[in-house]
Amino acid sequence: MNIKNMLSTRKIWMGLGLLAFAHASSAALITLNATGFSVSYDDAQEAQYGQGFLSGSLDTIYFQPSTFSALSGGSPASTSAPLQLTFTINPGYSFAGFHFAERGDYFLFGSGTVGVDASLQAVNADTAAAVVLNLAPAGPLDLTGGSTPWEVTGSIASGLGAPQTLQITLDHELFADAPAGELSFIQKTYAGFQLVTVADPVSVPEPSSWALLIVGMLAALLAGRRRMRIPGMRLGRRD
Repeated sequence: MNIKNMLSTRKIWMGLGLLAFAHASSAALITLNATGFSVSYDDAQEAQYGQGFLSGSLDTIYFQPSTFSALSGGSPASTSAPLQLTFTINPGYSFAGFHFAERGDYFLFGSGTVGVDASLQAVNADTAAAVVLNLAPAGPLDLTGGSTPWEVTGSIASGLGAPQTLQITLDHELFADAPAGELSFIQKTYAGFQLVTVADPVSVPEPSSWALLIVGMLAALLAGRRRMRIPGMRLGRRD
């Protein structure tokens, strides 16, 4: 390899390295602090889902995407994007359940179709225990003539043990298909992740411990009163 080719190869590798560095530096970790936990995610995911917010009850992180949609007017169309969140449960709190909900709306003009395909995986990062939810709307999305809401929900109550770190991955796709001259449209406008935690109970002494404590206090009290009754030394009187 001549010097000219070596320099060209070096420039290519340097360019790839700069691109990788630029991508890494452009990504940032967003962390939101709730009552019993904190949740973090890569801000690059906001391109599809928008900014994350905490609910007023401080137990749900939610997104309100404005561009997550699929539109068809002659050929199939789809939009998909994963969303990954890491929940860290605060000391003094325990995992009690997880709830997921997302919703949006659609409209059909003609014989076209729309659909929602979603799955959610929850992993206990401490034990690798995992639960997968395959999610779908409760009924068919086939109403025509105007805007119609849709909703998908799911819950996890067991199967994860007692995680202190919980990793959530949502895989989601919207699709639409309509023949030429007709129209199908579907969009997602909300995705919410609720982590339920409970405060750990305060340790309370057992009845036997209370009895021992009371006996000890009475013994100390009686010993103190006994000392108070011992007469002091009297000095002899000299004439």
